[in-house]
Amino acid sequence: MSPDAILRPVPKPKPKVRGKRGAPTGRPRTRLKRINKKRGGSAFPKMRDPQYRKWIRTENECLLRGREIRVAFSEHDLQLPIYHYEHRCWGAITPAHVGKHQAQGAPDFGVIVPLCQAAHLFYDEHRDKWPRVTRYDEKAMASAASGYALKYVERGGEPCQ
Repeated sequence: MSPDAILRPVPKPKPKVRGKRGAPTGRPRTRLKRINKKRGGSAFPKMRDPQYRKWIRTENECLLRGREIRVAFSEHDLQLPIYHYEHRCWGAITPAHVGKHQAQGAPDFGVIVPLCQAAHLFYDEHRDKWPRVTRYDEKAMASAASGYALKYVERGGEPCQ
């Protein structure tokens, strides 16, 4: 900085106007957080089956494990000749709803499949591209989901009502 440079004071920003309890004014308050807390975090608690979801997460591997896919979901996927990849799972196994989303009130039993975190993220963000990339169309996914439900019942599990 040169000695003849002039330093000018900069005005401080004005404090934001806060309403009651420190919330910003002008926005309506919502009861959603309070209601979801009562429901255990779900908008549709009667549709959740915690035992089945736990079984999907812990006792099954990713639906795409070792399968050939056309787009890499993560950097862990192994590149094969001719622009294809072998899926290598990354992240925890999570239950993915086939068809309707969980937020739309879809039940758990018979409509979820196990996917690793990378595959689940791709499935949620690119459902329209999913059949071309994985060769699993909506019918095949629904069939796999009902197969997992049948396997669960055969092992002694009962669907939550």
